Amino acid sequence: MLQARQISVRLRLGLTAVSLSAALVTGGVANAQNKNAGELVVLSLGGSYQDAQSKEWFKPFAEQSGVKVSEASGYNFAKLKVMIESGNVEADVVDISADTMTSLADAGLLEKIDWSKIPAECQAGIPADMKKDYAFPIIQWAMVMAYNTSKIPPDKAPKTWADFWNVTAFPGKRASIGATRPPVEQATLAINGDLAKLYPFDLNAAFDKIKTLGSAMIFADGYAQVAQYLADGEADMAIIPNGRIGPLVAAGRPVAINWNQHLTFPNFFAIPKGAPHKDNAMKFLGYVCQPEVLARIAAPTNYGPINVDAYKFIPADVAKLLPGNPETVDLGRPIDTVFLSKVRPDIAKGWARMAVR
Repeated sequence: MLQARQISVRLRLGLTAVSLSAALVTGGVANAQNKNAGELVVLSLGGSYQDAQSKEWFKPFAEQSGVKVSEASGYNFAKLKVMIESGNVEADVVDISADTMTSLADAGLLEKIDWSKIPAECQAGIPADMKKDYAFPIIQWAMVMAYNTSKIPPDKAPKTWADFWNVTAFPGKRASIGATRPPVEQATLAINGDLAKLYPFDLNAAFDKIKTLGSAMIFADGYAQVAQYLADGEADMAIIPNGRIGPLVAAGRPVAINWNQHLTFPNFFAIPKGAPHKDNAMKFLGYVCQPEVLARIAAPTNYGPINVDAYKFIPADVAKLLPGNPETVDLGRPIDTVFLSKVRPDIAKGWARMAVR
């Protein structure tokens, strides 16, 4: 109960920071009919990502619908679970990762998405496996292989994770983060490159494969450091989220992405069980689902829309750096969130064992 109260206070503090009303957004333009449109509370991930959502999604929805939209940020799975289980639900829409969505849905803590209220023109471009019963797909990021083009010409760049692990044919340093997300999938694909057969995989074999890189691999604490290693040429190639490469390209740094065998990580909007403004949550999904609306945050965030029709509204120079791009989408696959959620503790134990050898 104490935890629930703590969450309540935190959310209220967050809400006051960026709370918006339709009247404020429209400068009093909202008509009398919209005054009774009600409220919507959105809980997202903060930072520049939420700044873009706020500018391109939340504020325009408030202006168009008359719904008073409030925002909060900063949560984790445990706190979100306590909030819903306590019945003290203070958010109507939550931006969550695929594994969080899977865990909450399995625990019966999410409202079912009413897909009959999502316009047909919105649904046409959504891949069938992304139409979830308890979540609406929005964006995705990808774990990719990137390389420094001043050290590796594009025509001689590694094309597979087997190449990445081949220090004889492709000498030079590699970079990745370590403890928080060791590259177990990439190591597995270096053993067997069949994406369709990636999951489930043998964790012990993956860690043994990682170990074979020895001093050729530089492990960092965070992706910012991995990006710096790559941009500075301290590492020739790296395992890194695609969003870390876009700013480097924009800054003229000599880096490029190899999209072959990339893995995508989808994010969703979900409605917590017991959300006080569930109807407005569905209205919001019916607005933000529009491909043109989804496309608006691609450039400022480097995240790719899951709805492929949104790419019709994204400039080509932006689209080429995004996962889900029709030109590269078939070169990758989504992660298996069910498998990864089950083996998460074993991945941590495997890293700890490898680190002490």
